[in-house]
Amino acid sequence: MNFEFSDDQRMLRDHARRFLGDACSFHSLRTALNDPKQYDSGLWQQMVEQGWMGVAIPEACGGMELGLLELCVLSEELGRCVAAVPFFATVGLGAEILKQCSTPATEDLLTRILAGEAIFAVQLVTPDLAWSSNLTLENGRVSGTVPVLAYAAQADFAIVPATENTENVLVLVDLHQPNVQRQSLVAMDHTVAHGQLQLDDVACQTLCRGEQARAIMTKTVDRASILMAFEQVGAAEAAMEMARNYALERYTFGRPIGSYQAVKHKLADMAVKIELARSNAYYGAWALTAGSEDELAVAAAAAHLTASEALEYCAEECLHLHGGIGYTWEADCHFFYNRARLLAVSLGNRSAWIDRLLAEKSLQALFA
Repeated sequence: MNFEFSDDQRMLRDHARRFLGDACSFHSLRTALNDPKQYDSGLWQQMVEQGWMGVAIPEACGGMELGLLELCVLSEELGRCVAAVPFFATVGLGAEILKQCSTPATEDLLTRILAGEAIFAVQLVTPDLAWSSNLTLENGRVSGTVPVLAYAAQADFAIVPATENTENVLVLVDLHQPNVQRQSLVAMDHTVAHGQLQLDDVACQTLCRGEQARAIMTKTVDRASILMAFEQVGAAEAAMEMARNYALERYTFGRPIGSYQAVKHKLADMAVKIELARSNAYYGAWALTAGSEDELAVAAAAAHLTASEALEYCAEECLHLHGGIGYTWEADCHFFYNRARLLAVSLGNRSAWIDRLLAEKSLQALFA
C-alpha cells in the first residue's frame, strides 16, 4: 500500500507550481474579477496550451489519459493560488461523468473540453440532498430551475439530475439553446462565478438513468470531495505560509510578532490541521484508484471534513494575524477566507458528511 506520488506526478506538481506562480498572482485574480467571462480567461487558455484539460481524458480523444491522481496534483496547485478558472467543474466533474456514460456525443464533448472549447456546469446530489425534483424530463425535453450552480452563466453545457415519471435520470443540456435563461448570482467568493438556470421545455440528452444514474452520481460526489480536499489543502498551506511570512515581517515593540508564544501556537495549529487533512486526502486519492467502494466512501467523507476544517482555520487565522489590515480589500487574506467559506458548503452541509462517515464506519465494523 503506497500513499506517495510517483516521480512523474511530483514532477507535474513542481511544474504546475512554477507555472501558476508566474501566471496566477493576486494581481491577476483582481484583474479576473473584471473579465467579461467572469473567470480568468487568460489563465484558462494557458492551461489549455499546457494540456491540463487532457490529463485524465482518453488518448482516443487526444488526451494524455494519465489518471485521477494527476487531477489531484493539479487541484492542489490550483488551490494554492486560489485560481479563478472552471477546472474543477469542467475537468474534475464534467469530463469524468462523460467518461462513465457511453453516448454518441461523449467523444466529441471530451475533444472539445481538451481544446478548451467547452465549459461545463455540474449539479451534484450531495449527502444532504435528495435527487432533484426541480427538473422534470418528458419526451426528451427538460423543464425546471437550478437555483444555484457554479459557472451556470458561463458554461456551454450543464449536467443536471432530473426525474422522469419518478425515475432518476442524469441529463446533458446544451445551454446555447432557446428557452434557456441564465442569471448571474453574487457569491461570497467573487472569483468563482455562480448563476441560476431556468429551463423551459429544452431539448436534452439522457446520459444514464435509474440505478446507474444514482451509482455514477454517488461516485462523482466522492471523487469531487477528494479533488476538492486537495484544492483545500493547497489553499490552506498557502494561507499558512502567508501568515508565517507576515508574522516574521511585522514588528511590535521592537520584535516580530512571530516571536510571541500565542502566534507560534496559531501557526503550529495550522500545520497540524494541514497534515491531518493531507493524510486523509492522500488516503482518498489511493481509494480512488486502488480501494474498494466502501473505502472510497469513508475516505471521501474523511478527506472532505478534515480539509474543510483545515482551510477554514488557516484562512481565519491568517486574516486574524494580519490584524486590522486583514479585513481590507487591499490585503490578500480575504481570497483564502472567501474560498474557504465557499468550499465548506459546496458539497453540502457538514453534519450530513459527518452522518455519512459515521454510517460507513458503522457498516464496516458490522461486517468486519
